[in-house]
Amino acid sequence: MVGGVAVLLVVLAYVGVRHVLGGDAQAQGPTPPDSALTAEPTTTTTTPVVTSPRHNDLSVPPEFPLRDPPVRAVSAADPLTVWTIGDSTAQALGELLASKLADRPEVRTRTIHKNSTGLTRSDFYDWPAALPGILAEGAPDVVVVSLGDNDAQPLVPQGATGYVEVGDPAWTAEYTRRLRTLVEQLTAAGSRVYLVGQPTMRDPAFDARIRVVDDAYRAVAAADPRLTYVDSRALLGDDGAAYTDELPGPGGATVTVRSADGIHLSLEGARWMATVVGRQVLADYGLPPR
Repeated sequence: MVGGVAVLLVVLAYVGVRHVLGGDAQAQGPTPPDSALTAEPTTTTTTPVVTSPRHNDLSVPPEFPLRDPPVRAVSAADPLTVWTIGDSTAQALGELLASKLADRPEVRTRTIHKNSTGLTRSDFYDWPAALPGILAEGAPDVVVVSLGDNDAQPLVPQGATGYVEVGDPAWTAEYTRRLRTLVEQLTAAGSRVYLVGQPTMRDPAFDARIRVVDDAYRAVAAADPRLTYVDSRALLGDDGAAYTDELPGPGGATVTVRSADGIHLSLEGARWMATVVGRQVLADYGLPPR
């Protein structure tokens, strides 16, 4: 899909959450599926099911308990550094996070995005290969990874010569390996990682492929306490995490959170995700929302 102000983002705390606006059209393989994020500090905050109280009501942003002790103490003299990396959805998410956190002198943000990229087409852009150069100047405290909406397409497993389809066990094994490689580069550098998942898609066939991608994100996050999975299905879906174009908003009004294509988020949907993601990150570092 075309990059631009696509957006993706999210967070999850006690309950599940997940996803983004934005989208791009990564270089395609044989088929062109385009894509169109109180527990102990040592545990992840992944919850794949919507629970009570609901966290898909835009008039009531979730309150996340402050970690005690926080991941680390931060101040204006020693600020929390937050990077958002990924495809065009990362651009939108990063800009919205920067706007949300602009009044926090103890927080510094940066966005690094490459439109139409992902992990399935490393011949088009190889994120693991690019990361050493990106991190050379020093790793941030937090990296929000906004990728995946371009990845529901065939890939070539390591050591193989042909493409395998989404859903094939070989596809899942290879995609998980690539995602784990990316994450391990970030955590080895000292960063805490927030993996933004994908929301429910309107088209059932596309949603089935995206779920395979999302399952890899969930599994990788669940295996490492330094990771937080952002469950967009729970944050942007209805009370059963199913697809919906609208969610409740302030004053009893409804707010359109998805774009007309049934894949991406609207501006308001993306703004909601940035709000939640920002609150989660701040809470992990002992900072209350404003």
